[in-house]
Amino acid sequence: MGIMAFMKLIDTAAGKLGIWELTDSSEKLAENFSFSETEKKEFGQLKNEKRKKEYLAVRLLLENMMHTKAEIEYDRNGKPHIKGSSLHISISHSPELAVILLSEKKAGVDAENIYRNTESIATRFLSGKEIENTQNTSNPALSRIMYWSAKEAAIKYSGMAEIELKSDLFVYFFHPEPEGGKFSGGICKDGPVTNLTFHYFFYEKNVIVTCIEDKK
Repeated sequence: MGIMAFMKLIDTAAGKLGIWELTDSSEKLAENFSFSETEKKEFGQLKNEKRKKEYLAVRLLLENMMHTKAEIEYDRNGKPHIKGSSLHISISHSPELAVILLSEKKAGVDAENIYRNTESIATRFLSGKEIENTQNTSNPALSRIMYWSAKEAAIKYSGMAEIELKSDLFVYFFHPEPEGGKFSGGICKDGPVTNLTFHYFFYEKNVIVTCIEDKK
């Protein structure tokens, strides 16, 4: 039985982006996936249906993007790598999507449902200035989600094991635009500041944010 999920591939400033809609069951996805012994063991340890769907969707999407079987490995900090490839990979999930960013350079991606409520946890991931900045936009709730997503993408870019969303990462003021766009921020942990450029667009009920270093 074939897979009914919708897949989309997009060329972005950060690299090639793949989107897989999580509409099929893990059982149906598994019917269309060729497991290696390692993958079979990893998948067998998953008990939650959501995690099973994400695991399979990401790997099916990666195969479509690379046009061949490709395995994902993780380093000690939890950063994913493609076995036997020099390409950088970043992975994200939302309740509706599995997303992969493939790039020749370090990059990060995050996908978030734009209706997720982050108001009660804003002080955990936003500085006082960032809270003020989000409140000075036409849609503070959406701005908070985008700041969260940008910082998650920055963590994936960095590959650091321990990094604080509130104190080690920053996002400069911007107004979210319906047609998408870009904004700036950075990492200020363990040495000189790393300046980052974030690009974003909206897909269904989600915002997808990519992150690369700004070397200007």
